[in-house]
Amino acid sequence: MILARLSSAYTIYSVDSSLQIAQRALTLARRIGFKKGEARSLNAVGYALREHGRLPEAMEYAYKALNLTTAIGEISEKASAINGIGVVYVNLGDDRNALTYYKQALKLFEDLGEKRNIGIQLNNMTSVYIRLGLLDSAQLTNRRAYPLVKDLPESVVKSSVIRNRGRLKALTGNPQSALPDYRQALRLTYEDNNLRNRSQIQYFLADLFWGLHQPDSCLLYGRQALLNSRFVYKTNIPRTARLMASVYKSRNNFDSAYHYLQIATAAGDSLYGPEKFQKLQLLTLREQHRQQVLLAAQEIYQNKVRLYSLLVGLAVIGLIALILYRSNRQKQKANHLLQRQKEEIHRQRDKAETALTNLKATQTQLIQREKMASLGELTAGIAHEIQNPLNFVNNLSEVSTELVEELAEEIKAGHTADALDLTGDLKETLQKVSHHGQRAGAIVRGMLQHSQASNGQKEPTDLNALADEYLRLAYQNQRAKDQDFTAELKLNVDPNLGKVNVASQDLGRVLLNLYNNAFYAVQEKARAAANGYQPQIEVSTHRENGVVELRVKDNGAGIPPEILSKIYQPFFTTKPTGQGTGLGLSLSYDIVTKGHGGEMAVESQENTYTEFVITLPVAKPA
Repeated sequence: MILARLSSAYTIYSVDSSLQIAQRALTLARRIGFKKGEARSLNAVGYALREHGRLPEAMEYAYKALNLTTAIGEISEKASAINGIGVVYVNLGDDRNALTYYKQALKLFEDLGEKRNIGIQLNNMTSVYIRLGLLDSAQLTNRRAYPLVKDLPESVVKSSVIRNRGRLKALTGNPQSALPDYRQALRLTYEDNNLRNRSQIQYFLADLFWGLHQPDSCLLYGRQALLNSRFVYKTNIPRTARLMASVYKSRNNFDSAYHYLQIATAAGDSLYGPEKFQKLQLLTLREQHRQQVLLAAQEIYQNKVRLYSLLVGLAVIGLIALILYRSNRQKQKANHLLQRQKEEIHRQRDKAETALTNLKATQTQLIQREKMASLGELTAGIAHEIQNPLNFVNNLSEVSTELVEELAEEIKAGHTADALDLTGDLKETLQKVSHHGQRAGAIVRGMLQHSQASNGQKEPTDLNALADEYLRLAYQNQRAKDQDFTAELKLNVDPNLGKVNVASQDLGRVLLNLYNNAFYAVQEKARAAANGYQPQIEVSTHRENGVVELRVKDNGAGIPPEILSKIYQPFFTTKPTGQGTGLGLSLSYDIVTKGHGGEMAVESQENTYTEFVITLPVAKPA
């Protein structure tokens, strides 16, 4: 129990330590058969995993804690497990489900009279109501929460409640009035070194200053929020990085905007990528399967009870029929009663046959779901195996550490020449670390993205603006890699295109991949061609006959006819080893065809040009 409490204390500034201590507590509780301690430890492990960004594992431990606490009747820990499930749903962006679990946990804590936990649940509900836009409900729960937590000796919960009070002021009145609450909450986080709450408040301060048109203050708090979020609150990284990308974009600083956009994308893939989503699906499916098995067993038991009751009834009827048979005067009455019982038998038989049919259908469906879940696990397992090259990065990191130690010794000894030689070795080693790390990471991310179809939310989007934005970002990124590279960018857009219902983030990923391939093609041709060659990238849009057509054309080296049919195959690439994963076009094809119901085609002439054509059906915005 002490280890579990210690784990909870560490979550505000060291998630790794929190997880290790919680796992020690769980091991000890299981070894001595201490069920209450095991339940407490399961909740502690789940909480630490949740803060670590490992959402599928966090959900699994929360379910384990819920099942155990239900079995042993430990109400307080059961409420904590339910709250943990709600927090995972918040991190997944499913606020409706989160609110359902928060209300269940609040009811249990109110029955127990635990004021501190009641305040925590009310504050959690306040945050959800704010995201759902239910500001009246949010103000009500916030006012109920503050008296319960204001006199607590620790400042963790108090700073969260005051922070939400500031958010409500910013949303319902003058944003300037929110600053005192935000700063008071921020000061409280320094009393107990609460990095988690501090990173959240710093993000809200950055967002507030961005709304007040004070970009310098926005960038200051945004950087602080990112720095603290790396250690204790990783789910805060994507939204903070996207905010900073917007600020730099408004300043036309496309290099920094692209850099923070990459941070947001990488963090989002790490937290909510296909592998973790599949694990959550599998976990939910297993829980549904367990519930269905319990319901099926209950129904079978009820059918047996009905059958035994029917047999007893038949025995009684047979006895009555024998007595009535001996009495001619009661013969007709007995026949009538027997007929009624016969009809009841047929009715029960039909009902039993119907239940058996439903049970078979449910069994078939469960088998199919298990097959699909197994397929998802296989895909995720393959992606996991590809991370083995990262061992090479770890080995190089150890070498780098040794080189740094040797360098320090040479500097202390005054051996300047030897120190310079070591710096050269260190630089070369770190370049290898970066190269292999980026290569392995790109392959893993590509496979995880490829393991399931996109489920991005579609919304009315200005495709002309989207195409232009990603073209500029890709060009600036290419220029950052090679300052001597130049290309002529042509943007021929249809002014009457209108907005189209698409998943803008997914389609942006497709455009970014096509642009990067185009820049690579013209850059390679420029290196081999004689003077006078001018690289050109042309992007055009057109709307006609119920479809939108988007074209990306380059005057690069083109694609040989013999490999044209293979370009959408996973892992097929024409780039040298280390420069491409072979997953970009495959993933792009799936996003366009499966995610948007469109078509993706390519036209190319070797040594002349390559043009990709994306065709999307036009659906009127809801």
